[in-house]
Amino acid sequence: MRERSDPDATATDEELVSLVIAGQAEVFAALYDRFYSRVYRMAYGMTGQHQAAEDLVQDVFVRAYQKLKLFAGQSSFATWFYRLALNHCLNHCKSERKRMHLQTTGLEQLPSAVPAKQMEDRVLRKELQSEVHRALLSLKPRMRMIVILRDIEGLSYQEIADRMNCSMGTLAAQLKRARSLLARKLEHLDVRGTSR
Repeated sequence: MRERSDPDATATDEELVSLVIAGQAEVFAALYDRFYSRVYRMAYGMTGQHQAAEDLVQDVFVRAYQKLKLFAGQSSFATWFYRLALNHCLNHCKSERKRMHLQTTGLEQLPSAVPAKQMEDRVLRKELQSEVHRALLSLKPRMRMIVILRDIEGLSYQEIADRMNCSMGTLAAQLKRARSLLARKLEHLDVRGTSR
């Protein structure tokens, strides 16, 4: 599909949407290619599991395709799409919250010839990542999403406020609270010079 020599690569998101709505369903693949990685990172940040994130991403794209005719062009397609993805991820987390169990992942198989210091560093890094991820997963879904969009995805306050349909003041207050909660949950860690 990526080898096509059609205008999919240069067309705007909105032009691609128009083509899909006009009956060229195969053009949706270009939108999928453009938005997949960001939606996957968002879904993984919310679920903490690769397979669950992949399933959630597929659900988001199916939902977006089904609702494409509702895109009215009042905002950019990216804003519309991310708001849909964000809402779907939040709804998923709310419904799964009762059943969610925090899982710790085992260490990957390490070669037996790995020096002890290198192995210790890997173990500590893995434990640190696991602690940070558990702390992130313990936040309420909306707070978790804000942290992911700002601190992991690097979106601006305005972009996040648009996608979450809130004021920048509300967003700033929620982000401050989420970061404060994360800091409290992680204050016991000895990061051994690791910078955040």
